[in-house]
Amino acid sequence: MSSLLSLHPNYYLVFEILGIASFLMIIIRESASRHYRRVFEIISCAVFGIILEIGDTYFTHTYSYSSNFLIEVMHVPLVIGAGWATIIYCAMLLSDEYNVPWQLKPFLDALTALMLDLSMDAIAIRLGFWHWVIPLNQEWYGVPFENLAGWIFVVFSFSFLMRFLRTLNMNRLSTKMLAMFSPVIAYAALTVEFAMFDMLAVLPYGINHWAAFLSSGYHPGLSVLYDPQVQMWKLIVFIVLVVLMAQVSIWAVVKYWKNDKWHFDSLSFTVLAGMHLFFIIALFTSGIYRELPILGVIGIGLFLLYCLLHLVPHFVKRTPSYFFREIKESLAVRSEQAEKIVETIFK
Repeated sequence: MSSLLSLHPNYYLVFEILGIASFLMIIIRESASRHYRRVFEIISCAVFGIILEIGDTYFTHTYSYSSNFLIEVMHVPLVIGAGWATIIYCAMLLSDEYNVPWQLKPFLDALTALMLDLSMDAIAIRLGFWHWVIPLNQEWYGVPFENLAGWIFVVFSFSFLMRFLRTLNMNRLSTKMLAMFSPVIAYAALTVEFAMFDMLAVLPYGINHWAAFLSSGYHPGLSVLYDPQVQMWKLIVFIVLVVLMAQVSIWAVVKYWKNDKWHFDSLSFTVLAGMHLFFIIALFTSGIYRELPILGVIGIGLFLLYCLLHLVPHFVKRTPSYFFREIKESLAVRSEQAEKIVETIFK
């Protein structure tokens, strides 16, 4: 594996450039469109991403990042925080295209992000971007099942909080305080969700090994979390979680399809599709696919599923695409205003 990686040392640089560029592109579009509240949301999401990564790497000790990234914050690459913000925000843009109640959109957001992680994470660890404490042949091709569930919790927590804040009056001090501390609030909610997941997965082990479980002070170590019985229950709980999320999402889309006012957001599609394609291309150019051809099937299959989710309603509804439309309209208005000012001056 090391010989393969030594032939492709620029994956880190390309990953950082694409991640930061995507983040800045969204910031620029929302700023130019004067959606300053949305700009605050994506910056808050980036802070949330950095907080959760620092917390996870320092307290759980289940994974660590490579030192090959250029810009780091407390041993966490800055691009990871920007990446979380980009993924969550683009997932929210996608679900906003469906005319479903805001309370249901976080379910779709979480599944959209999970489709990316199911292919991305197994490839990223083989590129050396980060390292888990379990062998590469355990759980999801070297990725713990709780991390897959964690993607659901991370995206759902932040998406739900942001959408809830959108329903409140931003002129109120209480709303401003909630928005200011939104990364911390989302991280607290994430911690509770993780605790519930671990409790359900470890509970059967605790019953069967009650003496050892009590002696651990109810804080199971890595030997417990990656015990074969616990691994099986983590998979079961994860599958149940995904099925429930998918049921809610499908029900919401089907129920509100007739009332759907569809608009296709090209920026959202391009950014997430680019992330899918980056890891698929890295899979084949690095030679990892020779070791695990199934990762190619998974990556391409999930990419096509993502395209289906994003593109089918667009072609059915036959609506125009939206990339920088609002910026173009804003510039047109300003151009007309400038022409009137010039005409007034030189009359």
